[in-house]
Amino acid sequence: MTSSDDRESRNQDLIDSFMVKVAPTLTPTTRDDYIQKLNHMSDQIDFGAEENVIIDWLSTIENPNTRTNKAFALIRCRKCNALPTDLLAAYREELRKEIRMHRKEHAKANLQSLITYDELLGKLDQLSGKPYIMNYLYAHHGLRNKDINLRFATRLAPGSTMPYPTENVILCNLKAKNPVATLNIVDYKTAKKYGPKTIVIKDARFIHELKSLNLKGGSYVFAQRNGTKPTLNHMNVRAIKDSINNYGEGRIAKILVKHLIDTKQFDRVDQLSAQRGTSLATLYTTYNVWDN
Repeated sequence: MTSSDDRESRNQDLIDSFMVKVAPTLTPTTRDDYIQKLNHMSDQIDFGAEENVIIDWLSTIENPNTRTNKAFALIRCRKCNALPTDLLAAYREELRKEIRMHRKEHAKANLQSLITYDELLGKLDQLSGKPYIMNYLYAHHGLRNKDINLRFATRLAPGSTMPYPTENVILCNLKAKNPVATLNIVDYKTAKKYGPKTIVIKDARFIHELKSLNLKGGSYVFAQRNGTKPTLNHMNVRAIKDSINNYGEGRIAKILVKHLIDTKQFDRVDQLSAQRGTSLATLYTTYNVWDN
């Protein structure tokens, strides 16, 4: 038996032990992912080698994300076989810092190429109709594509709090002297955590553009050609096509968050957290790349 064969045999013993002790506690997807990674590494490195030897080998892998994923699989396998992991854990933590810094720098570069919030509002002012409605909801309220999949209603049924209780609704009596649009958003990414969202819009320009659509009660604001409710894929495609500079909702949200923090409108950041259904921590780290 060759040295390579000996190594693979030893590694297989460690993998088998991992399968018996740890794998049953994992979801099938996670278990299969670990096993795939370990099997792939089995003919490249001795899982029971000195930690410095393994770290030297991991360091030859160019992609830091791949490095940290392989390191974690090895740490789990070694731990269940009572092998040392302190140095590997420290190495992986340094990799995590490297990855965070890389992402931060990449995000800053992306944001530096984006227009300012004032420029965004200038471009919004040039729009009309459905593109205006879409971009207004992105630029002022940080909503996602799924959030703005809205059904239009002009009035409440007697005794009801909101028509179409399982759908996102924009309620507005456009014949009123001073119309007000009320958004009731129940179907969105983090709805299970944050519950229904209510947004009241009194902006005269927004109301004017909504009125110009000549929507009938019960119709969808961004309906498909046959009048049916848009799919999420339809909304995603439409968002890229009709959003300002083809930014999509995510990049517009970044511009909005940066503006609010730059101008110290922290109460609006709190409000945006509720309207987007996103934690403040996420807003300050993922969307505000200057404050990471």
